[in-house]
Amino acid sequence: MIKLIAIDLDGTMYNSARQVSPRVREAVANAAASGLQPVIVTGRGRRGAEIALETLDMDLPYICSAGALVRPGLTGETIHAWSFHVHDELLRVIDFSRQNEDVGLIAEPLNGNPYWFGPDSMNEIMDPLTVKEAHKSIRSYEPEIDFDRPLLKTTISAELSVLARAEKILRAECPSIHQVYSGIQYIDLTADGVNKGSALSALCEYFSLQANEVAAIGDQEIDYQMLRFAGLPVAMQNGVPALHKIAKWVAPSNDEDGVAWTIDEIFKLNALERD
Repeated sequence: MIKLIAIDLDGTMYNSARQVSPRVREAVANAAASGLQPVIVTGRGRRGAEIALETLDMDLPYICSAGALVRPGLTGETIHAWSFHVHDELLRVIDFSRQNEDVGLIAEPLNGNPYWFGPDSMNEIMDPLTVKEAHKSIRSYEPEIDFDRPLLKTTISAELSVLARAEKILRAECPSIHQVYSGIQYIDLTADGVNKGSALSALCEYFSLQANEVAAIGDQEIDYQMLRFAGLPVAMQNGVPALHKIAKWVAPSNDEDGVAWTIDEIFKLNALERD
């Protein structure tokens, strides 16, 4: 019996216009009302997750900051938070950003407002929702100082070819930092061992659920560990090949209401198990 469904945002719940369709919104509401617990799971920071809940007009548990923060909803005490503070390694990332035009950094502290560092032109690289989040953050002109604190997540934003160079530096010189592509324009950095899968495992422990009672649906590399953990891994049709290889189901694309389709299929599966 599936009791919880972990749902990624970008490329999954959000369609290509970065909106939640009426059908998906209705399906998520029906799941919550029927005892199938929806959970928002996103690489975005806390504000990005809460924007999604406002869009849904629902208060749901969520995992954000690429797995570094687990919360029961818009209110209540944080369930888990994992930060990192390895400033000597992060300085290599900052140096890379200073040496390359059109590279932006967004740092989400464990406490306080996020910071962003980079040229104005990074607005042309980031998606509109990330731009909106960045503009509500504190612009940093001295990231060597502003980023020197416990961080939940740092995001590198750049074109894919530039990110590939950053990835090599991270692998060679930043062993304490976990890196993962959260899209073709972003690499998310968290503490070593922190990812969507480890966060989902912690949330299931909080709810006293087993992995075989969990479904997870996503589309990008950042969702891989989450799908590996779930008893019912679901890849979006528009998802990367690595997810298709481990998925039990492949849902229609995000422009074809794949989340709603998945919830409907879970209802059918649970009904068969009850019978």
